[in-house]
Amino acid sequence: MIGKKYKYFIFSSSIFIFFIIFLPIFNLIRITLNFDPVKINNSKSIPYSYEIFSSDNKILRKLSRKFDILDNTNKIPFFLKYSFITSEDKRFLNHNGIDVIGLSRAFVSNIQSGYFKEGGSTITQQVARLIFLNNDLSFQRKIKEIIISLILELKFSKNQILKLYLNNIYLGSGAYGINEASQVYFGKLITELSLSEVALLAGLAPAPSIYSPYENIDLAIKKRNIILTDMYIDGYITLDERNKALKEKVNLNYSIDNKDNLLINFILKETNSKIKNHKKYNFLRIKSSINKDWQEIGQKISKSIGPNNIETALVSIESNSGLIRTMITSKNPTLNEFNRVTSAIRPLGSTFKIIPYTAALKEGIQLSDKFEDIPTCWKDYCPKNFSEIYGGKITLIDSFKTSSNIVPLKISNNIGLKNIINLANLFGLGYEQQLEEFLPLAIGSYGDSLLNITNAYAVLNSNGNLYKPSILEKIESNNYGLIWENKFIHEKILDSKVNKKLNNLLEKSVSEGTSIAASIKGERVYGKTGTSDGNRDLWFIGSINNLTTGVWIGFDENKDSKLSSGNAAYFWKKFISKIYDFKI
Repeated sequence: MIGKKYKYFIFSSSIFIFFIIFLPIFNLIRITLNFDPVKINNSKSIPYSYEIFSSDNKILRKLSRKFDILDNTNKIPFFLKYSFITSEDKRFLNHNGIDVIGLSRAFVSNIQSGYFKEGGSTITQQVARLIFLNNDLSFQRKIKEIIISLILELKFSKNQILKLYLNNIYLGSGAYGINEASQVYFGKLITELSLSEVALLAGLAPAPSIYSPYENIDLAIKKRNIILTDMYIDGYITLDERNKALKEKVNLNYSIDNKDNLLINFILKETNSKIKNHKKYNFLRIKSSINKDWQEIGQKISKSIGPNNIETALVSIESNSGLIRTMITSKNPTLNEFNRVTSAIRPLGSTFKIIPYTAALKEGIQLSDKFEDIPTCWKDYCPKNFSEIYGGKITLIDSFKTSSNIVPLKISNNIGLKNIINLANLFGLGYEQQLEEFLPLAIGSYGDSLLNITNAYAVLNSNGNLYKPSILEKIESNNYGLIWENKFIHEKILDSKVNKKLNNLLEKSVSEGTSIAASIKGERVYGKTGTSDGNRDLWFIGSINNLTTGVWIGFDENKDSKLSSGNAAYFWKKFISKIYDFKI
């Protein structure tokens, strides 16, 4: 009886140990064999290389697509290929995924040091770690890495493995893959890199933070020079090529636009929406509507606004085309990747009042008609004017100039909230946060984006024409073949006479009213400030010449601020004065 129990125990233990040890290995083998490189490529990148230009044909961003693993015609440039082989895995083309010589050297080094100091990893092992594992320094991970590497070598060619490596290796400064590193450090496509630049990027692989040229240019150049010499010794470059590359000056990409991924992502998102089958294009030449100089001016002014933790957004729209000329999404878009122009849905405050006043003028109410600006209640709703000052019997134009809350509420109540909502929808408002028949909507209690409210005001600066805002002028293929071009389609939504009266209101608001902080001597400015409860959201939307620019200031946490909408108006004024060279 005891013998049977013992045998059963041995058998059960063996089964248990088998599953504990070998089942994870079998699962690892299964996952590796089923690995589809196309899926990982598509999940991390767009399928085309591109160049994005500003409206005046200055480069904003260049980015090569990641290497197509399954396309043998998509070649790795010679210098790029052998700089990484020389620096990372000299025997890459000859081993089966495991470099016994390198592994032995690492083993001896680890024994001598007394801790896990060196891994002896091949490029294939690094691919295994990048895609399937992590960077833990452990014996178990090393065994898994070796198993995966052997399977990868059986399943893929050396060229395919190297492409996987170059597509996924982290090279610092947020760059995953050689294509992104080429853009981040040099602002170039992969095919435009020089031998010197390729060697410098290869030098980043062991420790991107240590060898970053942005952090330590001397150390980065020293590492580059070692790789160039090794490439010459290994027979991949000539002595003249090495010497020329050693002398080449390193010209890093310090452009502001290089860091503004939100702006670029917005451009690419619209680009993809315009192309029916973007997979058929290997390269796109994208002409955006962004004015590069204005973008840099806006970003610089934005950073100067305090306190430090308050945020800003700015967007400029060419009124008679809908083209976006400037888009500032944050004081520091490198650190804070949230698009406050398009994605921040905040209460519009008094900027929304233009809708009730438009409704009043469409109903035949005149600018000189008078309204009672006195404390008023609608059942339990007893709003106040922001200043708590009331004008008594005042004209429509004076009520707008002083930003009365009572008058637009009375207008909306009389005309009907459903009509106000329909008009707001006509202007492109009320889709981000659906408007309901709730009286406070008349004074901006509902939220919308800076882009949408700015485009609504652009209607008034284009004689009542509504354009869909766009950041693109045209898209071309590699051979300059036209793929898409902006046709500036618009819809007439306002009568010219009503539109003229609305501009009269907006001009008075700036020259004599609550928006006076935006006034510019000798210039006609049309605009309106807005403030939400607790000064949480500070707005100014203003037009001058053919440009409508919206500004927002506030805390992401929706905290009260000690600023006023006058700060937003002055931000607008500084920006406009700088881009048009006005004196303030």
